[in-house]
Amino acid sequence: MAPASRTTLRRRFSVILTAVMLAVLVLPLPAGSGRADARAQSATPGPATPPTPVLSARRIPGLLQGSIADPALAAELRGTIDRNPETWCGRIDDAGRPVLTVSPDLPLAPASLLKVLTGTALLERFGPEHRLRTAMVASAVATDGVVEGDLYLVGGGDPLLTTTGYAQSFDDPEQPYVDANALVDALAAAGVTEVRGNVVGDDSRYDAERWVATWPTRYQSEPSIGPISALAINDGFSGYAGSPERPNPRRRAGDPPALAAETLVSLLRSRGIGVGGQGVAGSAPVGAVEVAALDSRTMRELVGQMVLDSDNNTAEMLLKELGLATTGQGTTAAGLTAVRDTLARLGLVAEGLDLRDGSGLDPENRVTCAVVFAALERAGRSSDLTTSFAVGGQTGTLRKRMTGSPAVGRVVAKTGTLNSVNALAGWADTPTGATLTFVGIGNGTDARGTGAADSFAAALMTYPQGPPLDLLRPR
Repeated sequence: MAPASRTTLRRRFSVILTAVMLAVLVLPLPAGSGRADARAQSATPGPATPPTPVLSARRIPGLLQGSIADPALAAELRGTIDRNPETWCGRIDDAGRPVLTVSPDLPLAPASLLKVLTGTALLERFGPEHRLRTAMVASAVATDGVVEGDLYLVGGGDPLLTTTGYAQSFDDPEQPYVDANALVDALAAAGVTEVRGNVVGDDSRYDAERWVATWPTRYQSEPSIGPISALAINDGFSGYAGSPERPNPRRRAGDPPALAAETLVSLLRSRGIGVGGQGVAGSAPVGAVEVAALDSRTMRELVGQMVLDSDNNTAEMLLKELGLATTGQGTTAAGLTAVRDTLARLGLVAEGLDLRDGSGLDPENRVTCAVVFAALERAGRSSDLTTSFAVGGQTGTLRKRMTGSPAVGRVVAKTGTLNSVNALAGWADTPTGATLTFVGIGNGTDARGTGAADSFAAALMTYPQGPPLDLLRPR
């Protein structure tokens, strides 16, 4: 939808002005007559408030305000994420009233805005209290707590297992994680004092594909995503297994189950629990007995961390878990089928939906503003999905953004950013008291980077530019 021209805006304002002038010329309706009117006057001291004339603009407050405020907001938004007019979509509502709708069914790359749909499917399938289980099993444990053979660390898909050394690399110091020392705590509580064999990392719960096949190969050397595995400590990055508590800026993608096993060996030894062998990758034998286990955070918290910090590893691991739960296959393809089926069952599928992963990293993903907006409306602002959205200038992926802007503390949103994507979706509380539900997705290169989406959020703060509703409502 092209922004209104100045001529069109002038015509609209002329019509509004004419209506207001006519309303001013209309005399108020009689207040009444007879005894009832006399009683009303005697019961109300002081001058009476004149009633609203029949043709007063106060009798159509939303229409009057909207006819002024909506074009003004459209003008303010111009030049933000619509840098490429043919490849952007938007939807903005004010308490259910459409304020701006631009190409809502245009399929566009959403970047991490896709996590809104992934999170919707995860919470719908598992529920908010579901947990994932990392088990430690062995063929046998002696009565004195000695594991005579190997100890197997069996991954259950927990994406938040982290050592304190790796946690120091987080951009957000408040990012939630699970200290991998909790695995040692569980073994110690079970009475284990020694492992005479190896610690074997088993990630057979999911397939062995570490990267989505359609991703650009550069992702394998970038820190935005680690190798995907059902057993991962520190997102599968090397550099921490030998010194789990120390930061290491030279981390690299490694073999997740082997790294997890090596890390557990280091943590056990640091706590005085002996390990005779080393950390290796492998599979637990059939019939192995559980020695100890560690449950993940709830699905509500896992999805919350995924959207707050836009964690790509969390998204891809949980997508495979979704596939396993619905089809018995822990694969990306099975997970995507489950997402599509869940969205369809919820009535959230629109034409143009083309999903390649769960995180939004694939530049060939396609969604529409309409389906993202529908997901937001269905969830609501206080849902398990949306309460962890980032807050402008304060938390998560928006912690360092929108600073110095009127959007600080007033925009609650999920971000989406790639080299050719600027996207934002959520809620905006404007200084004048309006609450806007919004989605904006822009595709195409933009030298401003995330500044384009931040300027979009700042423009929302200007709404409404027009008479406040409380001055327009009937007396």
